[in-house]
Amino acid sequence: MNAPVVGAGVIGLTSASRLREAGFDAGIVARELPVDTVASSVAGAIWYPYGSAADAREAAWGRCSLEVFTDSVGAGLPGVVLMDMVDLLAEPGPDPWWADPARGFRRCGPADLRAGYVDGYVQETVVIDVVPHLWYLAERYVELGGRIEHQPVDSLHDVIDSDRLVVNCSGVGAGVLAHDERVEPVRGQVVRMGGVRIDRVTMIHEGPLAYAYVMPHGDEAVLGGTRERGEWDRTPDDAVTEQLIEKAVLLEPALAHAEVVAVKVGLRPGRDRVRLEHEPVSGTPGIVHNYGHDGNGWSLSWGCADEVVRLATRTAG
Repeated sequence: MNAPVVGAGVIGLTSASRLREAGFDAGIVARELPVDTVASSVAGAIWYPYGSAADAREAAWGRCSLEVFTDSVGAGLPGVVLMDMVDLLAEPGPDPWWADPARGFRRCGPADLRAGYVDGYVQETVVIDVVPHLWYLAERYVELGGRIEHQPVDSLHDVIDSDRLVVNCSGVGAGVLAHDERVEPVRGQVVRMGGVRIDRVTMIHEGPLAYAYVMPHGDEAVLGGTRERGEWDRTPDDAVTEQLIEKAVLLEPALAHAEVVAVKVGLRPGRDRVRLEHEPVSGTPGIVHNYGHDGNGWSLSWGCADEVVRLATRTAG
């Protein structure tokens, strides 16, 4: 069956690759090429389903994705490494729901804490340098016989017909394409700094430094972040850049000696819950929607791709 995929970010690439492996003719049509996408190519990506709901489906998707990314590290694929991640808490709290699938999960000891934070967790996770890994995913998809058509899609009805099952991985664009008012942009600004090597990821979601993270990539690090709901503007804010660097230096003092390499702004596809389901459309095989991952696109990607294949296979019957 012909199963065109709309969207070329990590969700679109992984879905299209899994579909081709399952025998579907899954081409990609997208407004942006993978390394130019407004979310996947900007993210400071790690496996960490931080804002994801504690439900069975998302836990399974996250567990699957962690296995795939861990295997990717073992295979020496571009842009992926294993590294400790520390999530700092301003007050003691319970273990998170994702502690079970996490690798080597433990509570913080005194040596793990920073900047007055009193508790937290440590896990070994996969850190993803998004541009080289997106290039790898795109090349792998092409090796599977896939093709990426670089053009805007103004309506899903432009690509659907009687023998096409459309797979909608359009990210924040799904608000328009799927007429979904629950989708909104979540603006995130990041700073990439170079010249200093950091040996762990640090995340903070609460307390005086929230929201902040440091994600190392070799002798560079991505510093973040911001979460501005409903904001479409992708122009970097110099004042925000200074704030992100100040907070990051409190977490990793060595960054005081680093240099700014780049400042970028991305748009996460915000939604209260991931939409991954089949929508019947009269006279056609319908649409499989796979969007609304917010900041968890990388963390849930491969598990969601496998679910897309299950839904497509059931529809193809």
